[in-house]
Amino acid sequence: GMDSYNMLVPYTCDSIDVYGNYEEIRGSVALPKTRLLEIQSGNPAQPCTSFGIHENLPVLKNLYDNGELNFVANAGLLAKPVSAVDYRGETPVQLFAHNAMVAETQREDLADEFVGTGVGGRMVDVLTQAGIPANTFSIDGQQVIVTGEAGEGPAQIVVSGNGVPEFNADPSINNMNDVIKALNNATTADSGFYAETWSSKFCEAIDTQQTLKAEVDATTVTFPFPDSSIADQFAMVTRIMQTRINRGSKRDIFYVEDSEYDTHSNVDEQLVENFSRINGAMDAFVDELKHLELWESTVVIQFSEFARTLDPNTGDGTDHGWGGNHFMFGGAVNGTHVLGHYPIDFNEGDADRIALSRGRMIPTTPWDAVWKGTAEWYGIPAAGMDKVLPMHNNFPLSSLFSETELFNPPVSAESSEATAEEALDHHSLGRQIPLSH
Repeated sequence: GMDSYNMLVPYTCDSIDVYGNYEEIRGSVALPKTRLLEIQSGNPAQPCTSFGIHENLPVLKNLYDNGELNFVANAGLLAKPVSAVDYRGETPVQLFAHNAMVAETQREDLADEFVGTGVGGRMVDVLTQAGIPANTFSIDGQQVIVTGEAGEGPAQIVVSGNGVPEFNADPSINNMNDVIKALNNATTADSGFYAETWSSKFCEAIDTQQTLKAEVDATTVTFPFPDSSIADQFAMVTRIMQTRINRGSKRDIFYVEDSEYDTHSNVDEQLVENFSRINGAMDAFVDELKHLELWESTVVIQFSEFARTLDPNTGDGTDHGWGGNHFMFGGAVNGTHVLGHYPIDFNEGDADRIALSRGRMIPTTPWDAVWKGTAEWYGIPAAGMDKVLPMHNNFPLSSLFSETELFNPPVSAESSEATAEEALDHHSLGRQIPLSH
């Protein structure tokens, strides 16, 4: 849970002193304006004409000023719009708990309509069923966000930031891999369906792993990436992207994760370290994508399961909150906007009824808002949106972002007579979504 109210801070607010309200409740952990990188809000609906980005995230300011990044204020996991009056009964999740909020943020399906799946996996399911080749990758262990329904699309591929390892690197016999595949390909009259399915998937996984390893090993990274786990993950994403043509993939979704944001003490020192680390990784990632000419077909969506309390604890740390500030960037993003609704009053009993104890903010923008426009950009038709986002109809359409709000129009407009498949496949390069948690 990242303390994102020290990532994006109110700066110039004419009619209401939002920075003063921020400074008052944050106390010892409030950031002075001298440590902020000022940006214009780009949104007259915000209470502030400008905001400040944490000083250790200059890459975000550069992308924002270049029109390639948006912030989304006070966003988070919601089943439907709620207030301080009814949020407990209308939000069926264990709020403020890491494990529950991480899982449900990745799933985006609080009613369990598609059990065991995540929003990215369901996107790839829809494209696969429409005949569009797509894949999901996790560079940080198996993740539910890139898990789809069994039989509807390809299984997620899990690799590490260090590369794709050799399968059975130290065999006990020379032709052991061939023996393993031969044993699993053997079928007899009494072979069970479960055993046949398991063996088939096992052999398929071996072939996929060997093919991907050969492809990835043949790639190179041009720009130097810093020495960190998150930088290794981003570098690996760029290498897998380079294999897309040989893999025949039109769409890919990647999951990467940075950690150490549970700042129950010394939040300022930890954020300086964490933001410096992620800033270097993102900076190199952007440079590499531009070199590979993939910048225009990539969007990065950053999310955290929850934000922190604006009111600090006695250890100069902050505790588990809810709604927070997030960002998305890419070459096609219609940027330089702070979307959503940045809170005005952070104290319980506020007029908007979105502040809970110790400055825990109820989200006013659901995850569905960003996902809807992104899914449209990715090629998901309206008919597939109920599967991708089973909760999106619980929210007013005005609270959800469309593709045209989040992204610039494509270079060449598509014919209105295009078939469904042509509409899904309108970029020959394909589109990539790295998800950063």
